[in-house]
Amino acid sequence: MNPMVSIIIPTYNRASLLRETLESILDQTYQQWECLVVDDGSTDDTARLVSQFMDKDKRFRYLQRPEDRPKGANACRNYGFEHAGGSYINWFDSDDLMHEDKLELQVAQLEAGDSDFSVCQTMVFEEQISNKIGLRNKKLSSEDPFNDYVSHKIKWLTQAPLIRKSFLDRSGLKYDEEIQQSQELSFFSEVLAMGARYETIDQPLVYFRKHANSISFGNPSEAKQYSSCLVRLRILLRHSDKLKDEARQVVIKEMFTYFRELLISRHFNSAKKILRENHQSKEVLSWEERWRMHLAFNSYKYFKTGYKLLRI
Repeated sequence: MNPMVSIIIPTYNRASLLRETLESILDQTYQQWECLVVDDGSTDDTARLVSQFMDKDKRFRYLQRPEDRPKGANACRNYGFEHAGGSYINWFDSDDLMHEDKLELQVAQLEAGDSDFSVCQTMVFEEQISNKIGLRNKKLSSEDPFNDYVSHKIKWLTQAPLIRKSFLDRSGLKYDEEIQQSQELSFFSEVLAMGARYETIDQPLVYFRKHANSISFGNPSEAKQYSSCLVRLRILLRHSDKLKDEARQVVIKEMFTYFRELLISRHFNSAKKILRENHQSKEVLSWEERWRMHLAFNSYKYFKTGYKLLRI
């Protein structure tokens, strides 16, 4: 019997787009799948829409994020994983589309070897799938995946990988429920730091919808600025022994950029939380780097300036 794939989709008020996503799953040539839609507290017609799909096909399931779990896509991803029965996991987003052969090609690739996950290309489109913009990132393969991923020389989004559940169970990895931005960087930097092996399919099997509310293209809120800064800081704290100089410079520069955005927006409480976590970094960040962050905090707070302090 073919192995089961669990597709896990967090969603919040996306009923207008979710139908097309679920239709693309129904169109899969690979039939051994279940689809768990995890609702993050939607107030639109999401529940009714998913119920219609459940009536048509029992492979669809509807879950609601428990109230004791933090709001956000990552908590929904983890909750869906806890209810998944498949041998493979494909986290997906509620506004994107699957190529009809995605599951079939990736399952076949993983079944033929012993890699931990398979990743495909992602095509960006706007409004209609016929309006293709281009690949999200052209390069997937690397001889140094961890450093190349954190420095964006290779890149994939949450939707592209098909992952062995046994690897996830063995590693104990979960999505960080504290963060609301840079989820892929946070999760897959940990995956690659563990030395996970992966295969690539140099073909777009995911269609990423670009619109104002999409995670990757929307305007960042305070929580998203904070999350993006925190993710970079934690990469430095946890993996300084693996970071090569070039990759470290990229991570530092991005952390400074998001920290500056918090200061410019006068989100000083969030910036202060970054500085508190930064106290753990005495052996990771140089004295000068830590000094510049503290000086920039006070400069922006009291004088509303300090751009040059965080420039690399």
